[in-house]
This record gives sequence, structure tokens and C-alpha cells, in this order.
Amino acid sequence: MLKLSAKFENSLGKVHRWSFNEPNRDLTGIEVQEHLEKLSELELFEKEGVRLFTQVTSAKLIEVIETPLF
Repeated sequence: MLKLSAKFENSLGKVHRWSFNEPNRDLTGIEVQEHLEKLSELELFEKEGVRLFTQVTSAKLIEVIETPLF
């Protein structure tokens, strides 16, 4: 399984993490960054008066390998 993990600054300047399972593997790093920047511009996500996604600071792909034990 592949997961996209991104870090954003919230409106208080603190780190907010967000992840997405099975992202599009065909997108380049620049394209992913552009999409995450658009997410921060939407101003849709807020918790207790704090905007959660004001600026994307980093993103990475995480590959999870499952190994059955029995």
C-alpha cells in the first residue's frame, strides 16, 4: 500500500499532518505540491477557529509492506 503524507502549517503556525491512501503514482512531485497548495487555498478545513491547512511545508510517499506471519 502506498500513502501520501503531507505536513501543513495551520493558522497558528503549528504543524498539521494529513495523509491520503493510494495516491496517483503518475503525478510528479511538482504536481503533488501544486495540488496540496490548492488545498491550502480553499479555506475549507477549520477546527475550533483554527484553519488547518494554511501552507504546505513538505510531502512524502510512504510504502507499507505487509508480511503475513501465519
